[in-house]
Amino acid sequence: MDYKQWPFVEARRIVARCKRLGKTSITAQTGYGPSGMPHIGTFGEVARTSFVLQALKIISPQTDTRLICFSDDMDGLREAPSNIPNRDMVKQHLGKPLTSIPDPFGEEESYAHNMNRRLREFLDSFEFEYEFASSTDQYRSGAFNEPLIRILRKHEKIKELFVKTISEEKRAAWSPFFPVCENCGKIYSTRPTGYDIENGSVSYVCDISVDGKYQACGHSGETSVLDGHCKVGWKVDWALRWFALGIDYEMHGEDLVESGRLSSKIVREIGGKPPELFKYELFLDETGRKISKKIGNGVSIEQWLSYGPVDSLLYFMYIKPQQTKKMGLPLLPKIIDGYLELVARYDGESVDSPVPFVARLSKGSHAAVLYGDNIITYSLIYNLVIALSATDPAIVREYLVKYQPEVADNIGYYDELIEKVMTYYREVYLPNRVEEAAGSEYDEAIRDYLAELERLRDAGEEITVEMAQNMAFQVAKKHDVKMKDWFATLYRLFLGQSSGPKMGSFITLIGIDRAVEKLRAHLDG
Repeated sequence: MDYKQWPFVEARRIVARCKRLGKTSITAQTGYGPSGMPHIGTFGEVARTSFVLQALKIISPQTDTRLICFSDDMDGLREAPSNIPNRDMVKQHLGKPLTSIPDPFGEEESYAHNMNRRLREFLDSFEFEYEFASSTDQYRSGAFNEPLIRILRKHEKIKELFVKTISEEKRAAWSPFFPVCENCGKIYSTRPTGYDIENGSVSYVCDISVDGKYQACGHSGETSVLDGHCKVGWKVDWALRWFALGIDYEMHGEDLVESGRLSSKIVREIGGKPPELFKYELFLDETGRKISKKIGNGVSIEQWLSYGPVDSLLYFMYIKPQQTKKMGLPLLPKIIDGYLELVARYDGESVDSPVPFVARLSKGSHAAVLYGDNIITYSLIYNLVIALSATDPAIVREYLVKYQPEVADNIGYYDELIEKVMTYYREVYLPNRVEEAAGSEYDEAIRDYLAELERLRDAGEEITVEMAQNMAFQVAKKHDVKMKDWFATLYRLFLGQSSGPKMGSFITLIGIDRAVEKLRAHLDG
């Protein structure tokens, strides 16, 4: 079957690679920099790679797969993050590998061990299937020794490739190796001064200081490039990992395109084959700025999971990874709506859809009820909470079940969704609320709409979405008012804002009694 979704396109590239190389198993990799907490980018890379491995299992079930989540924990720390305790203590160890810095939280044997534990807990909470790998362990165990010797032998050719990408003043001093100073333990204060290929070692001097961060100790010596005494710079390190771990597939952000090309040349130079690479675009916030942890814009993973379900986050990672997408707290309801509407219309059979991919990764915690026309969206629940000023989830649930009885078939999911919507309402809507007055120029039309609703209520008739919507249209036509302005007036009256859900759906959801109460309060006020 010709599946068209992007994970299948990627899976077919992997199958072609297996045929070229005569392989029956593949290894994918994602990277993590443990200088900071796991974040939404970490989640996205693991989730997207998992989507591709899912697709591979569908089109090539005989191919064995593994996913390595690699922590670059031998990297040196250049700055102390602002969100950690004992920051002054950490500053005393800048320039050292992360596994050589004490844990500022006082919980593990090193800074990196703490962050690595948090990474595993983070990934395990989503039940991702992966293998964890530590850079320090790989270097010190000798697993990287063979490619390190190859890099040493080819260091001049690698330098020739690399220096084309850096400024002229940095070219003479550049080396693929960062020796760990035997005296002060720093890695970013050293520079190689000579290479001994026969003995597998480099001579070095520790003389690179960075004002305000760390000072070199002045030690000079010679050290082996093996067993963790040296690390290679990260672009070379990327090629090193591909070679040593046999990586077949890896994703990266659009900011690493040139790095990927350079690392591919380096791995070929030492006798390996670069993996199939997939470039994804970075996220923008609601104003179009790139997401930045330092600025704190966009949506953190903690925020998303406070305000929305995990399957909606998986869906967001799935859709159009090679296009820039905006994400921000004001956009969250609309993003989640897109997912819930997709699920509502899913036929339950096609595998060439985001829905089954999300369902498999979310391990059962996902929207699974087909609703036809009456789709329960995040915005619908959100607007209901606003209209009711609700503080009791049971009240919101009662309204939803009455509006769409099939909600009860997946009530656990919707109970969770209601709780998250109410958290969003308390923490995002209320602190930033700007009420819009409904105005009085449409009061005659509002009186007519109220009279029609009261007539239905007094007759004991059940109102449908179509009845409520058509009634609003007919009143607007009767009073010769612009539809856009009329519906904006109703939204301001019911929700305090100029936009909202389909009016017929909303009136049906809150019920005639509540609608009449709102309209009457406006006219009497």
